[in-house]
Parts: sequence; structure tokens; C-alpha cells
Amino acid sequence: MISNQDTEQLHREHLVELLRGGFAPVVILLREFHFDKTGIVLDGLPFSAWSLLEHMRHRQRVLLRFMEDPENEQEVWPGAYWPDNPVPESEQQWKEGIARFEKDVSRMIAIVEDRETDLHKVYGNGKTLSWAAMTTFHHNAYTIGQVKAIGRQLGVW
Repeated sequence: MISNQDTEQLHREHLVELLRGGFAPVVILLREFHFDKTGIVLDGLPFSAWSLLEHMRHRQRVLLRFMEDPENEQEVWPGAYWPDNPVPESEQQWKEGIARFEKDVSRMIAIVEDRETDLHKVYGNGKTLSWAAMTTFHHNAYTIGQVKAIGRQLGVW
């Protein structure tokens, strides 16, 4: 029989695995994407791989702010952010976007791994830190799937 403490640790481990991307590691896929194709908008789509990275990074940042200060960060699902320009200014900007995304995910993971963090406490907005971690995973998984589909169309993979 598994104890409540063991179940809680397993829950934390599962959240960390999912935040890293599970079977589709988000950061690895972003690093594999060919920079020269990051700003291409395919016919029928409103975004490029760059647009998707910035969209994903912004949403993740909002959820991280909630996780870092849940008593004061009540807005967890504001309107979607999309960059004005679907093309990154430089390869350095693309790489910096990935680095910021990875840094934020690492901060989220540290919060989840901290045994002092109450992942299930319900805050004033009705949300928990576990919800924020799962929502981040869900949104990142959905969005990296779009990046992967664009990459396949452009011959990245």
C-alpha cells in the first residue's frame, strides 16, 4: 500500500516529467528547429514557429508568476499574447527566447519539487499550484505540437 507521502512525491515527479515535455521534450524540439525557418508562416496558418515560441513563453510566464506569488497573482488566463512580427530579429533572439523559456520551466520545476510547496492549496482565484503546472504542461504540449507540425511541413524533421 502506498502512503499519502509516497503518493504526493509521485505526483511531484509526474508533474516534473510533464513540465519537461514527457515524450516530446519541448526545449530539445525548439533547439532542433532550423533558425532559417522560424519566421515562415505557412498558408492557412496565422503564426510561425517564432510566434508560437513567444506565445508559449508568455503564457508559461504568466502561470509561473502565479506559482511564485499565488496570493497576489490572481490573473492566470489573460488574453493570448502574439508577437507583432512573426519573424525573429536574429538567431540570437530565437536562442534567447528558448533560453528564457527553459529558465522559466526550470523555476516552475523547482517550485513543484520543493516539498514545502503545497501543490493543492486553493487560492483566491480558485486555482492550485498543481493546476498551474498541469495547465502549463497542457498548453506547452499543444503548442509544441503545432511547432512540430510546421517543422514537418518545412522539412525540419
